Amino acid sequence: MAKEDVEKRSEILFEKLVPSSGPAETREGEMLRAINKIVYRYYNDGDHFDKGYGCETTGPAHAFLVSIDTPIRTKLKEIFARAENTNDDNYEAITDEALEVVVSYIEECNEYTPNSVDMYEYDALFEDEEDEDEEYEDEEDN
Repeated sequence: MAKEDVEKRSEILFEKLVPSSGPAETREGEMLRAINKIVYRYYNDGDHFDKGYGCETTGPAHAFLVSIDTPIRTKLKEIFARAENTNDDNYEAITDEALEVVVSYIEECNEYTPNSVDMYEYDALFEDEEDEDEEYEDEEDN
């Protein structure tokens, strides 16, 4: 399907399932919130969930999507594994693929699952190496 098609489908579901702030009331809404965070941060700031500042901005969303118990968790793990340490062109295609998987899954749901977690409760699975370097420098200064 065309990229514009999945984006439109995502927008329709987003308006229905994701509040203007805070976590969604349904697991599916929180999944949509998480994947849209990853896509948005890439397209607007170039963030990757596995490196640099992206570890902070999108790392929790990625960790949420690959950790929660859903029928698409394994598929998302496989997709996101291909995004690790890749270039921007590949990362863009991979995040678009993940968006398609999440949107299709939500569209196929007959009923939604109540949600009690916020994606930001999840710790990023990757660390910003610059932060580690700064911590090391701070320790050397003492």
